[in-house]
This record gives sequence, structure tokens and C-alpha cells, in this order.
Amino acid sequence: MSGETSRRLVVFTGSGISADSGLDTFRTSGGQSLWAQYDPQVVCNFECWEDNFDLVHDFYSRRREELAGVEPNDAHRLVVDWEKRYNAELITQNVDDLFERAGARYVMHVHGFLSAMRCVSCGAQWLFGYKRFSLETDRCPRCGRLESVKPNVVFFNEPAPRYAEMWKILGSLTRNDVLVAIGTSGLVLPIGAIARDSAALTVLSNLQSAESPRDEDFDFVLHGRAADIAPQLDALVRELMEK
Repeated sequence: MSGETSRRLVVFTGSGISADSGLDTFRTSGGQSLWAQYDPQVVCNFECWEDNFDLVHDFYSRRREELAGVEPNDAHRLVVDWEKRYNAELITQNVDDLFERAGARYVMHVHGFLSAMRCVSCGAQWLFGYKRFSLETDRCPRCGRLESVKPNVVFFNEPAPRYAEMWKILGSLTRNDVLVAIGTSGLVLPIGAIARDSAALTVLSNLQSAESPRDEDFDFVLHGRAADIAPQLDALVRELMEK
């Protein structure tokens, strides 16, 4: 089907899509989020992460170990199918690799990549996998420093280098295009305002909660777990893309 439609499809996802695979979300209602268990100003603050070096690496080591134990769900596989079918452009706030493991060719991770490391001293970046970080052996492969190695995840008060590219894509959508938002609270990136301002047809797939974007900001809304409502979401997107 790829190439048979002039419409562009952009898919914007948040942690809700991976929560269906069993990953804890950083933010959610009900007190079950990671930020309800850990202080983000300690484990995810660029201004003081080096002062909390051991705790930061322990926190993200635990996240990688959790990631190793889960699999992509039907919503991940659906989005990958859209990539194949419609050349969908995938933008995710998630730092996990579940889209890649589902077969995605290209994913824009605007908040970094959990299974990679970055050296803030020399700028080196490298894949690290799902293992725990060792305070004795895991030094930067380029400059050999230990104290400047951080998870390649965008912390609070740290620049997000992919944002400029993301805003360019979102701002280029026309009335012939489709923007689908899946599993995002809109607390970090204001997907409701993005949808209101977009010329594209907009679709929201989300759980209903106090933190959800407003339904009225979108042209079409489906409520429920993304993995559970994947068939309905696919039918809607197919109708919009192929009409």
C-alpha cells in the first residue's frame, strides 16, 4: 500500500503504548508512576545528576532490566504496519526500544534511548544493551572517563536535540495529512495544543483520565488501552488514509 496515497501519516506516542507491555510509566494517575516512587529531581536532573551518580545509574539499570523482560504489544506492531503500509513517520517520547523490536525502520526518539549511553565530556554515544551499569568497568570507550558517562536519556534541565526536527515535522502537516497520538498525557509535550493548531486530521487514542488531553482538541477519539483497541484504531486510520 505504501506510495498509493498522497496523505502523510505522523504517529506521536507516549508511555501509555508501552505500559500495555508491562513497563511502568513515568507519569500516570493513581500514584503508580515511577515519579511517585522516585524523586525525578534526584535521578533525572541534568543539573545535579553527577552528584547522585550511583543512584542515577542504579535507577536506569533497573529500567533496562525491566525492558529486557517485556515484548512489543499489538499497538507497537500496528504502528510498524502503518510504517510499511503508509510510510508513517514515527515520533515517540518513549526511551524504550519496543518499536525497533517490533520491526520499525526508523523511530525519532525525542527524549533519548534507554539502552544507550552518552559521555557528556567528549560527546561519544554508544549502544549499551540491557545490562546493569558497572561503576568499576563501564567507562567511555572514546575518552576513558567514568564520571561523565550518563544514560542517553534526556533529563530535566537538559536540551532535547531532536525537538527542532520534531516541531518541523509537526508544523509541516497539511489538511491532507493525518496525525495520530497514542498513549500520551500531554504533560511533557502539549499534544492537545499541537492537535488544535494542526491543519491535519487528528486522532487521539488514550485512556480516559484526569491527565488526558481534551477530547475536543481532536477530530477523532478512541478511548481504551492501545493494545486492546488496535483493530478499531487501524480501521479508523485506514479510512482516513485511503479515502
